[in-house]
Amino acid sequence: MPASNITDPDPESIHREVQRLQRWGLIQWARQPGDSQRIYHITATGRRFLGDCTFIETSNSFNEFLGFTFAIKDFDVLEKSSLVRIIHKRRAFVYRIIGKIKKSQSGLGRTENARQLALQYHLHRFQGELRWLDDIMRSQGS
Repeated sequence: MPASNITDPDPESIHREVQRLQRWGLIQWARQPGDSQRIYHITATGRRFLGDCTFIETSNSFNEFLGFTFAIKDFDVLEKSSLVRIIHKRRAFVYRIIGKIKKSQSGLGRTENARQLALQYHLHRFQGELRWLDDIMRSQGS
């Protein structure tokens, strides 16, 4: 098998994904006069969707960079004051993310179902994390 075939995408798979993006209103296509090739453009809805996804993924990367994931593994050995400080910082961060997600939701159009679903999923996930952090604070007596 030639090496170029290993990285070549499956045309059927790409076609399905492009159709899905079109159905969701994230992309649209056009043809130049006299040209048979389609040119795909990201719609305004698609740009907002991409912006929301980028913000959420950046927040997750920022979370990893700050070492929060590493710190939660050591909750049992941290001093109470250090634990409370870490949790307060994280709660403030999660509240900011939730606020930005809710702000994005308030500007949704009626046809932005995919964006609504993604925002609702992440809102639910961050609200769950907030409840988890509150449980930890209660268990520490803070």
